[in-house]
Amino acid sequence: MNVAACLLLYSVAVIVFGPPALGFLTRAGHAPRSGVAAWLIAIGSVLLTWLTVVVLVIVDVVAHWHDGGSFVVSCVRLLCDLAAGKAGSAPQVMLLASAVAVVGTVAVIGIRLVRVVGRLRAHAYEHAEAVRLVGRPTGERDVYVVDAAERTAYCVAGKPPAIVVTTAAVAALDERELAAVLAHERAHLDGHHPRIVTALRGLALVFPRLALMTRGAAEISRLLEMCADDAAARRHGKRALLTGLMALAAGAPAAALGAADVAVLNRAERLALPPANHVRVRTQAALTSATAMIAIAPLGTLVLGVSGVFMCGV
Repeated sequence: MNVAACLLLYSVAVIVFGPPALGFLTRAGHAPRSGVAAWLIAIGSVLLTWLTVVVLVIVDVVAHWHDGGSFVVSCVRLLCDLAAGKAGSAPQVMLLASAVAVVGTVAVIGIRLVRVVGRLRAHAYEHAEAVRLVGRPTGERDVYVVDAAERTAYCVAGKPPAIVVTTAAVAALDERELAAVLAHERAHLDGHHPRIVTALRGLALVFPRLALMTRGAAEISRLLEMCADDAAARRHGKRALLTGLMALAAGAPAAALGAADVAVLNRAERLALPPANHVRVRTQAALTSATAMIAIAPLGTLVLGVSGVFMCGV
């Protein structure tokens, strides 16, 4: 069970040191795609590590139940004796109450995560359906104009999804600016960004005390906006996108990704004053190294553990 212990230590290390380290590397947004990958791998690796630890404990108990040579098996047998009342009724009641509490907590977390993500997705789908009902379709696919005094543009996931632009935004933007803003929203949909953000918001609500989940959701949302900015700027130029973003007011709904809704000043500075090539390369290298360490550490632990078991068997 040394492997399980190492994986638990790894998950604790990522939870504690991951947010400040990744936040430092991604704060300027010089390599947003790599930043998104680093945050997602950190979050995913922790969740997979927890699941792997549970599986390893179960496998260890099943494999060594009869020989009794495992510390985990010894602990399980002791717990079974306590649950059977061999040490008295008081330890039995305390153990059963603790077991019920643990199982209940895990079940509540799982059910809450499913319900939260489902509710966020349902809200987004309902919003997209409402937009298609009240908005006016345009010549572009999935783009609808809605009468509103707020100058805003945003996209919402759905079947099909929808890109919303208000009449006030259309009036405030010229042709190139509007095209750049719509390209920004199209990049969100093409990259499945709303689905990613929905899942991360669900995790942040289920684990509100873990900065890896809460800060990760916020940072990834910001970096995804920068990814969409880069896609739009490549098609229509940075100037058109920058002036378009600054002309829009932040008014997108909570379930949507708005063109000028997340970290606008940070993104505007990034578009107006792009970093030098060597800065981008250095940031890219640092994020790639951090991502590789986060991904390889648990895999290496598993490989070494499996190799050790095999060698002992031989």
